[in-house]
Amino acid sequence: MNNEYLKINKSSMLAITGLITLLMICQNSFAAELEKTNDFPKVVTIQQLLQIVREKSPRYAVARSQIEAAQAEVVAASVLPNPRVTYGRYDQAAGQVGTQFDGLSQQNVTVEVPVLLAGQRGARKEAAERKVDVSETDVEVEYNQLVRDTWGLFVQLLAGQQRVLVLEEAQQELERLKSIISGKEDAGTASRYDVLRITQELQNLQARLENTQTEIASTVGKIGALLGFSDWKLEASGTLAPIGAPADVDALWQQVENNNPELESARRETVAADAGLERARRERFPVPSLFVGTAFTDKPYGNAIYSGISVDLPLFDRGQGGMAKAAAEQNAALLKRDLKLASTKQELERAVNVLARRRDTLVKFERDVLKPLPTLKQMAEDAYRLGKSGLLELLDSSRSRIEIKLSHLDLLTGEIEAELDTMMVSGLLVTALEQPK
Repeated sequence: MNNEYLKINKSSMLAITGLITLLMICQNSFAAELEKTNDFPKVVTIQQLLQIVREKSPRYAVARSQIEAAQAEVVAASVLPNPRVTYGRYDQAAGQVGTQFDGLSQQNVTVEVPVLLAGQRGARKEAAERKVDVSETDVEVEYNQLVRDTWGLFVQLLAGQQRVLVLEEAQQELERLKSIISGKEDAGTASRYDVLRITQELQNLQARLENTQTEIASTVGKIGALLGFSDWKLEASGTLAPIGAPADVDALWQQVENNNPELESARRETVAADAGLERARRERFPVPSLFVGTAFTDKPYGNAIYSGISVDLPLFDRGQGGMAKAAAEQNAALLKRDLKLASTKQELERAVNVLARRRDTLVKFERDVLKPLPTLKQMAEDAYRLGKSGLLELLDSSRSRIEIKLSHLDLLTGEIEAELDTMMVSGLLVTALEQPK
């Protein structure tokens, strides 16, 4: 009974010790991650954020790991096949001496070396190297998308912070209007209803402000999840303004052919498919093996050396399957390149068209709607003071100014998003980081 108790107790202690060790490892990992994000600045510009993306983002590191995997394939393709050593022993059956050889036993040792005479090794290495080229452009495609998503979230964060400023400014304005109305109530020229109505408007504005702050927290969390960082509460620094991307389709198309990573990836895939087809052609040839060996007996001792060559006879399997697969992959790569070229041209035209329209809308809005706001504000307040309008007209004027400012932020965000789409299709998105505007 005591022994069983000791065994159970010992097992429980081991389980508890293992659990404590696991918790310590998790705690140390969390502390290391927390220390890493604590080194980041709390307030970042878009240039600083994208620099962190390239240098420290776990997501980008995961994307780059596929290049290492492709480079490992080059190493594997460059290795020569191993020689083979064969050993065998023959023993005479009892009473059957001399039926196979003179002696009690015979031992054989053979060394066999495959010889790649048809250039298979060079073709394998070339095909693997072309796969590395494809992996590099695939990483650039992922990085381009990561920059686009990060930049877009940064714009949303910056716009959210600007919305908070607009709502806080509107809150201060309503507070000022409330004091005016309260003063008129004391003077007997305003009713209690007016005070309750402006108070309700303030509470409604406070709810919108809190909702906007919640959206900001959500955007910050999305940035951390996208990049693979935990517990990084960043703030955006900068001015919410258009980037200044060009909107000329012909000029941008010249940039597409040179800078778009997806088109470059499709082109390299065709080159890799050609290399794969050449490899399949080389692999059709059988690989001969040269061998040399020795056979010796004992009692009496005798020794013989023999050599030869072995090779498969390609009577049935002549590499038809490998050739068919490589030819299909080559055709698929060509079709993919043509499709990517056509879709990229259409996507560029769409992005430029959207950008031009959003840009024109923003210019008209700023000229016709946003610019007269200060004058309209002063006119509404003067009319209320002079008794020419009521509270509802004053509140309607205040709400209109808030909505106009928020609409202006939405239009700005929309134009920047359209610029990012245009720059991404044209391949100028990453290039713009070198000379940010």
